[in-house]
Amino acid sequence: MVTTPAPSWAGEAKPAAYAIVELDVRQPQDFAREFFPRVAEVFAKAGGTFLARPGAPTAVDGTPPGRVAVIRFDTREIAVATFASDAYREARKIGDRYADFRIFIVEGQVP
Repeated sequence: MVTTPAPSWAGEAKPAAYAIVELDVRQPQDFAREFFPRVAEVFAKAGGTFLARPGAPTAVDGTPPGRVAVIRFDTREIAVATFASDAYREARKIGDRYADFRIFIVEGQVP
C-alpha cells in the first residue's frame, strides 16, 4: 500500500499565513477615507493583523508597486476565506474605484 507522507506540520500547529498586497493607488485620499477603514475591519474580524500597512516600498531589485501591505492570518485557510468573503468583496468594490490590486498568500515557517 502506498501512503502519502504527512505534511511537515502534521501534529503541530498550522503555519501562519501572510497576505502580500501590492497596490497602485490612483486616489490616495479617497482610498484612505472610504476603503481602508472598511477593509481593515474585515481583516480584524478574521483575526488578521497588519504587519505593514499600505506604504511605499523601497526598491531593491525591479520596479515596485506604488504601495505594499502585509497582513498576518492564523492559517492559509482563514486568509483565503477572508478574501473570498462577502464582507471583503463589498469593501473591494469601493477599493477598485481607487486602486489596482495584486494579492498573494504565503505560509510562514512553523518554529
